[in-house]
Amino acid sequence: SLQMTISYSGSFIRLLIRWKGSIWRSTWRELLVFLMLYYSVRFFYVFGLPHIFDETEDLERFRKKFESLCRMFENFSKQIPLTFLLGFYVSNVVSRWWSQFQSLAWPEDLLSGLCLIMPGHDERSVKRRHTVARYLNLTSALAWRDISSKIRMRFPHVKSIEEAGLVTEKEMERLEQINQSCPHARWMAPLHWIQHIVMQEVKDNNPMASLVNTFMKDLQTVRASYRKLFSYDWVTVPLPYSQVAALATYAFFFFCLFGRQFVYRAKDVENQIDLYVPIFTIVQFLFFVGWLKIGQDLMRPFGTDDDDIELLYIFERNVATSFAIVHELQENPPPLDGSDGDIFWELHTRGERLEMPHNSLAVHKHMPKLHSYISVNGSDVEETRGKCNPIQKKKRNLAW
Repeated sequence: SLQMTISYSGSFIRLLIRWKGSIWRSTWRELLVFLMLYYSVRFFYVFGLPHIFDETEDLERFRKKFESLCRMFENFSKQIPLTFLLGFYVSNVVSRWWSQFQSLAWPEDLLSGLCLIMPGHDERSVKRRHTVARYLNLTSALAWRDISSKIRMRFPHVKSIEEAGLVTEKEMERLEQINQSCPHARWMAPLHWIQHIVMQEVKDNNPMASLVNTFMKDLQTVRASYRKLFSYDWVTVPLPYSQVAALATYAFFFFCLFGRQFVYRAKDVENQIDLYVPIFTIVQFLFFVGWLKIGQDLMRPFGTDDDDIELLYIFERNVATSFAIVHELQENPPPLDGSDGDIFWELHTRGERLEMPHNSLAVHKHMPKLHSYISVNGSDVEETRGKCNPIQKKKRNLAW
């Protein structure tokens, strides 16, 4: 089943006890394996060695070797700069993840500019605006299905896009011809068709050149956004970078399997307490392995993980929004025949102060203050009364 992007809010305790999309869900398998190995080593040290070696001399000799091995592994674990490696790795992955979200194409600006170029309410203008909106959504379907698992599930083959109504049969034949000659240009074809429609509108009605220029720049921005997403999908974080982060994390906790054991012959054993449960190591495990899992999950943000971007919802939202802009918003202008019911216009005609009415819930507990004003000897207090709270200072403290 498809996972939804996790949204969360609430107090600290409510955030900690959440399961879906949490650190507990992403690390519990690795933590279980770590604890099983940890207690296997502990049982071998406490109970296994006495059963293997019957003679006291051999038992003491191997215990000393085992304890020396534990101390050596503990020293090795301190030499791994795990915080630096994971911090640098995850910060780059999160920055890449957010940049991919910002590269998504939204239809509002482009189609709002289109309505300025084609403002007519005749059938030809309405049909052209509708076709441009459909081509824009067709481009999203063709491009996003190549980078997103959810969009690919929604449109498993190109024919399913035609079944959804985003492309006609003749247009699909034209796209297939383009795909045979140049497979990488199919998703760009609808944007090129939009240019043809705009050029036909310029030929027929000659809209303002500045509006057409702005529209073409917005169309170029949309095309660049798809190109960026393809680039992010093709060029990932270098493999050695991810390998170093993963190897450092798992090597650190491999050393902890021995280095965090409670040994009876340690030099400072009197200052240690055998907790039986390695609480501090478990906390470290949740921090570092959870950090690593974040980087691995956010590497490709358009999949089906809990933290992946809900691209299918964005696509369906853009389809509804785009057709609403070219139809409902453009074909239903505001009632500009009068000012009946405009409270602020009535206040203006009466010469009264224009301000928002307040109710019992709209209470300003902390009014903003202008702290840069300084009153010298109270000379300007009357001028600013009611506007700010002046700060009284002595004249010698002023830095002119």
